Amino acid sequence: MELEKEDIQGLMVRGHGNLTSARFLLYNCTDPKGSCDFLKEITPLITHAEEKPEEEAIHIAFTYEGLAFLNLPAPVLNSFCREFKEGMSAEQRNSVLGDIGDNDPENWTWGNDSIHFLLMVYAKDQAQLDKSMLRIKEQTDRCGIKLIHTLPTGLLQHQKEHFGFRDDISRPVIRELLKEAPPETATTFPAGEFIMGYKNLYDEYAPAPFVPQELDKKEFLPYHPDYPERKDLGKNGSYLIFRQMHQNVHAFWKYMKEQTDEKAAAIKLASKMVGRWPDGSPLSLCPMQPDSALSESNDFGFWDDDQAGLKCPMGAHIRRTNPRDHLVTEKSKIDSTEMAAKHQMLRKGRPYGPPITPALDPNDIMDASEDEQERGLHFICMVTDIRRQFEFVQNNWVSFHKFGGLENDADPIIGNHYNNGKFNTDEFSVPNYPIRKKYKNLPNFTLIKGGAYFFFPGIKALQYIASHD
Repeated sequence: MELEKEDIQGLMVRGHGNLTSARFLLYNCTDPKGSCDFLKEITPLITHAEEKPEEEAIHIAFTYEGLAFLNLPAPVLNSFCREFKEGMSAEQRNSVLGDIGDNDPENWTWGNDSIHFLLMVYAKDQAQLDKSMLRIKEQTDRCGIKLIHTLPTGLLQHQKEHFGFRDDISRPVIRELLKEAPPETATTFPAGEFIMGYKNLYDEYAPAPFVPQELDKKEFLPYHPDYPERKDLGKNGSYLIFRQMHQNVHAFWKYMKEQTDEKAAAIKLASKMVGRWPDGSPLSLCPMQPDSALSESNDFGFWDDDQAGLKCPMGAHIRRTNPRDHLVTEKSKIDSTEMAAKHQMLRKGRPYGPPITPALDPNDIMDASEDEQERGLHFICMVTDIRRQFEFVQNNWVSFHKFGGLENDADPIIGNHYNNGKFNTDEFSVPNYPIRKKYKNLPNFTLIKGGAYFFFPGIKALQYIASHD
């Protein structure tokens, strides 16, 4: 099925890398009618997927609380999934996501307060961003909408993240966006894994919010393909997961230096934890030293020649978040590949805060003096099933201390490391002969500073939300 790009928000198909300035704005509404008036004004400015913006892009997403405040009918609100309705900071989700201890929502700077919607504003430069912000401020002030949090972003050199590693290399390829048929060996995904209203890997439509036919009085929405009595509110939309992750860069490299005797060894240990060298080349293809020719490589797996994790450790970050073709819970390479494919996410995040050093070379970072600057990653991803995709990965692969036959290991980079007396997750195991090496007492290299689940609607769904009365 061909994608209806004019009804899909553009962030689903491009990351706006050419728009280097951006801010994420979190709002609280005070008046339902004024808020709907604002939505009617902003809807024509929302960037859709057919556009290739050169100056500005704007996207919008709503929390469940925000949709309820706008007085969407009860049957519509009830049609959203449980995870979205409860919200990321709900107590029921804490243990699933590993948001306990230092990462408990009580310690967050946002996400545990009343947020109704998110505006994502991208611009070609700071001057254009300032211009966009002035226009949006005039509109929101006039409509009684309060800006409660402003989250700046900043792209880093060479596509790196703050620890000094190349990022954003691996992401799913949506079949329907390809202009030509991919090679038989290429791994692609049906649009329905990330965009509602299309078939997913199960050859089904993911459960999506809907509107009873009689409540779509202005006939904004298409009919649901499986239920003719329903209008499809989810069509061309998605669930947007947003987590602000503070990166403690100094603690990260301090730990590496304390465990080794020279910078090269510290970088190798850090690379073992990530699963790639700082330039992006994967340990599975070049375990002894980086290879710049492989810095963007995604053509590798683990089943055929690294099941024991001697090249890329079993608990490495890239192996946990995307096990590719090897899971110890599966009996074959095919089964592992199919299982891993069912838990993919479409990442759209951006870093924030100033780099510790201009080029983010780990050798220079280790020499840099400690500062108090706030820096990290705005982790953003799109899914059609919050539980099967994001929460499964977070609970079963990132946080589970026995992942891959390990004992006391969480994800070394983004995992929550603690020892509660019953079990601990603050170790990192590196396989070796005759015995593996265990690194202990890992601090938290990342901390969650805020987060929420959002509904990222299609354009027609946004029109319905703005004019549903």
